Amino acid sequence: MLFPVFVRAKANAQQVKCASNMRQLGAAFQMYTGDWYGAYPAPGGLMGNWNYWAQSGNAGLTPYVGGRCGGFNTIWTCPLMTQWDCPYPVRSYGMNSFLRRPADVAYPSCVSIRAPIRQDAIPKPRRTILLYEGIQVTIPLPEIKPEYVHRLGVYVYRCGDWTEVRGWFTAPAKGMLSAHVPMHEASGTNNYLYCDGHVKARPPGTLLVRMSPNVTWKEAEEWFVDKEKYRYLYH
Repeated sequence: MLFPVFVRAKANAQQVKCASNMRQLGAAFQMYTGDWYGAYPAPGGLMGNWNYWAQSGNAGLTPYVGGRCGGFNTIWTCPLMTQWDCPYPVRSYGMNSFLRRPADVAYPSCVSIRAPIRQDAIPKPRRTILLYEGIQVTIPLPEIKPEYVHRLGVYVYRCGDWTEVRGWFTAPAKGMLSAHVPMHEASGTNNYLYCDGHVKARPPGTLLVRMSPNVTWKEAEEWFVDKEKYRYLYH
């Protein structure tokens, strides 16, 4: 009779740990902006650039979290994520891809935008997502090491929008692991870090919700910087 209680308690503890990771990353973002005149690091895009938030080589947030840019059992990774297979450091969180200058540019046009957004250009930081829990995808591995050539790896995109969040899909999706299941399945939620530093657990938007005009705005609104300008796209 006690077993379900222990399972729930463990799941709750894992979600609390994940939220703590996100809050620590939020503090690192604040320190970064303090050193860079109020500007965030860029979310991500083309390979080889050095101003992205998750970056090795003492770039991005790495100097603000003890010099480590990823790994299991670190603040970069939810304790529930166990699969990773690529040459990049392990990471389960992604940054909101709309947080660039100019803001709110969708994929694929956004990948060439490396200019970071300033904190004071986000009018509603408490209602704007900064980090989310990402889907693990299978991707062709780059030719960095001979052993990685011509095979697939498991990776979480460095940035994205609601379509990259765990639980977005309503059924298993090809090339993705558990994309239809929220990271914290026991509670049916994911953790989200907002630009003001608070973390909230809530159900992800889903493909069905995305396609229903009368309920999509609540989900989309938290991703965009200029919320009113983009409201018409989701009504």
